Amino acid sequence: MPGNVTYLERKTQYLFRKFMQIKRALGMYISHSKLLKGPATDINLAIFQWDKRQQHKSFGTLNPSLKFYVIRSSGTDEGLLSLYLGRIQQIHSLRQAGFVPVVDWENYKTQYNVDFPVNGTRNAWEYYFEQPSSYTLEEVYKSMDVTLSGWRFFQHYKTHKEDSRVITYDMMRAAPVKKYIADIAREKANADGISEMIGVLVRGTDYTKLKPAGHPIAPTPEMVSEKIDEFLAEYGTRRIFLATEDYDIYSFFTQKYGSLIYTTDKNLITNYSGHDYIANSIGAENKYQFGLDYLVKMLCLSECRFFIASGTSGAKFARVMNNGRYEREYLFNLGVY
Repeated sequence: MPGNVTYLERKTQYLFRKFMQIKRALGMYISHSKLLKGPATDINLAIFQWDKRQQHKSFGTLNPSLKFYVIRSSGTDEGLLSLYLGRIQQIHSLRQAGFVPVVDWENYKTQYNVDFPVNGTRNAWEYYFEQPSSYTLEEVYKSMDVTLSGWRFFQHYKTHKEDSRVITYDMMRAAPVKKYIADIAREKANADGISEMIGVLVRGTDYTKLKPAGHPIAPTPEMVSEKIDEFLAEYGTRRIFLATEDYDIYSFFTQKYGSLIYTTDKNLITNYSGHDYIANSIGAENKYQFGLDYLVKMLCLSECRFFIASGTSGAKFARVMNNGRYEREYLFNLGVY
């Protein structure tokens, strides 16, 4: 059989793809139905995510004058910067409402948690980002007035709308990227001349194969290549900082542009199966490093002179961190899946 793939494996992959297609179609139908969207969301939350509802707690007698708000992980396969940008908006809103926000990705796991301390912490948020307050989780969970984040009946639309508003550089300063990670990116940018490069972000693997509903449609490598050629013709031959997780995409661009292609690492996904999220194929011991490499690449993208991407969370993060310094940028707008 081609590639030594058994009939059962091919059948399993086929059924998984069909299931994902039906799930996406049903999700899109419900999401566009004013009549069904609210009730369907509330029923799903009440049945399958009751423990994830917003809850008010009193854990002890400490800090009676403070209102803590613990931002929990949703436990989904959401990517690192999608998680971060949503929480940055939430932190901003909570501060305006008089809460002291604290992020708990230690007791409430993400796909990036590992089974050993990273720089002295088991809180996955603190692997990569600073806490928005000086209070530790240990102190918060001994305090009098604590709200655990989560959904509320008939309130999910408002929450999602707030989390999707404009993120600014000043908002990020409330919970910035860890200094040691920013230093790694800055050292690479200074040493390798990234500030003169064309930054290009191209997603592949699970993003283009599973087509997550509501996410921006990714351009093909050929479409991105045409835009790169346009930039090279207008601004002169220069190196191209390519950020991708997909080995096939990396190969496409290196075959066309050769030594002009530059990247900060070769930690690329090969032989992607096409029927699961890549996070589920990364070994537990490598999840922290995978997130770190990705974050460094996005920070380096923010230091480029030019920028080409689609509207992914990584692109949004890079643009905010760049803070308006790109000489020229181009974002593909191809609709959503």
